[in-house]
Amino acid sequence: MNLQYFYNFVIIVEEGSLTAAARKLNIAQPALSNQIKAMEKKYGARLFFRGARRLELTDAGRVLYERARDICQIDQQAKNQIASGFSGEKGMLRLGASPAVNKKEIQRALLGFVREYPQTEVRLLLARSAELYKMLQNGIVEVAFAYGLLELPENVELVYSVENPMMAVYRPGAGFLDKIKKETVSVRDLSGIPLAMEEYYQAEAASAFRARDAQMYVKSLSSLPDMALVMAGEGLAVALVPQGAVQNLPEGLKTKRLSDSSLHNPRLSLLCQKGNYRSRVVNNFLQLVNDQVDWTRQAKRLPGDKPADK
Repeated sequence: MNLQYFYNFVIIVEEGSLTAAARKLNIAQPALSNQIKAMEKKYGARLFFRGARRLELTDAGRVLYERARDICQIDQQAKNQIASGFSGEKGMLRLGASPAVNKKEIQRALLGFVREYPQTEVRLLLARSAELYKMLQNGIVEVAFAYGLLELPENVELVYSVENPMMAVYRPGAGFLDKIKKETVSVRDLSGIPLAMEEYYQAEAASAFRARDAQMYVKSLSSLPDMALVMAGEGLAVALVPQGAVQNLPEGLKTKRLSDSSLHNPRLSLLCQKGNYRSRVVNNFLQLVNDQVDWTRQAKRLPGDKPADK
């Protein structure tokens, strides 16, 4: 059915008569009447009762009116976003981020973007890296700050990447790392000590402990770094978390960087869909991140990576 029929139907309902609607739409009244008949035939139900002064909706007409308004609103939003997307001044940025990413960097990027493009709407979704990859693949988000060691799907593109070292977080006095005076710890320093970490990092850590003939004692596994930090805060374990997760530690906790060469530092990455059309809104955000966010100044592109579109 012609989309204009839904627009016209909404106007007829809101004006209350075919005469008033025809005047507002600048359409002949018989044409509007024929459109109503066509819609009643399509949906197999009467849409209006003719009242003394105005048209009254039937139950079927009321249902169609609600849905017609939704259809018209979606159509108008699409038109606005498509029209404004060419300039990047309006539209919507759908951004995903791992909770382990430095929140200050995310805030800096978003605030800078909103100030630069005040008419652009921003939607931020927090999810684990594996979930962010799926969101990118399905178009739920267009850009993502992800962190981890997982391999990227074929249709996800790495735009920027930088190593984000692992940190050992502990409570002084808990008896774990108090005797180590240096600012770094190795796998052997952690041998036999209760550890708390994210699930995805367990296999990497286990491999590093085996390579050094050290005993890995996992006290707690979780899907997010927050639980590991809670365990450290209570003095129950040493948390192994990415540097980005230790920006605002609870009072009293201390950190040491993991220095062992058998541990690979995971990467903090900015990701996009690969091979799909990239809107001007997304390109504007990528350019701003490249110019303003501190960690990108240290980032090294991997072989074969493509630069963000200007």
